Amino acid sequence: MKQMELQLVFCLWRKSVIKIATDLDGTIYKGTKLIEGVKETYEHLVNNNNEIFFITNNSSQTPYQIKEKLEQLLECEIDIKKIITPLNILKKMYLNQEINIYVYGSPNLQQFVKSINLSITNIDQAEIILIGRKPKLDISEINLIKNSIKSGKKVLCLNKDITFPTEKKDLPGNGAVVKMIEDDLKINITSLGKPDIHFINYCSDFNYNFDYVIGDRVDTDIFFGNKINATSILVESGVKNYESSNFADIKVKSFSDIVTVISR
Repeated sequence: MKQMELQLVFCLWRKSVIKIATDLDGTIYKGTKLIEGVKETYEHLVNNNNEIFFITNNSSQTPYQIKEKLEQLLECEIDIKKIITPLNILKKMYLNQEINIYVYGSPNLQQFVKSINLSITNIDQAEIILIGRKPKLDISEINLIKNSIKSGKKVLCLNKDITFPTEKKDLPGNGAVVKMIEDDLKINITSLGKPDIHFINYCSDFNYNFDYVIGDRVDTDIFFGNKINATSILVESGVKNYESSNFADIKVKSFSDIVTVISR
């Protein structure tokens, strides 16, 4: 076969691969439990020439920890390059830069920040304040952050998810803290998560070109899908939504229902 013919075949094959970006918490699993039907659906999609990416705003775990969790639940190997979180964006922005940063968040988040050679300091010495999520709201620390922002400190947040789904109930998310600060100070804090511009640009820089975006949140997953001109699919297995479900192109009960709506 001639070289031009081979290139044409390769291009046609690439176009035939459907790229699916799926959320995790509330879509693939809740807490430590896989949602019913997900494993079989994932296997079917992968075996039928679909490329699956895992996109999550949850930054309490590192991408490597998410990889380990998915491999345990799905019982297969997961390419860490297919896992995209706000921590990927943080790393791309600040890797090996000499910046002092104050971190509000989990020990996993703090360890990740150290792993990209940023210096975690007290809030007085920090050049940037990074807002993540803690299991419980720390009001005294939040007030300290507010005062530092008033004095001119730069602030970023990993996402603006108001709630965080678990097996038993929804807990306050990263966005609960962010909203308290934004409402009190009348400011808009830059977010590194879905559906905001840094997350969109990251996906664009790597030419992911998702065909479908699947998730349980209208304000993050569906808005992200709509902004990048992907087909957005809302699953009803996760959090309660406060935005209209009509923003989604397609609505299904759970991840296992998407096989019937993703046409080849």
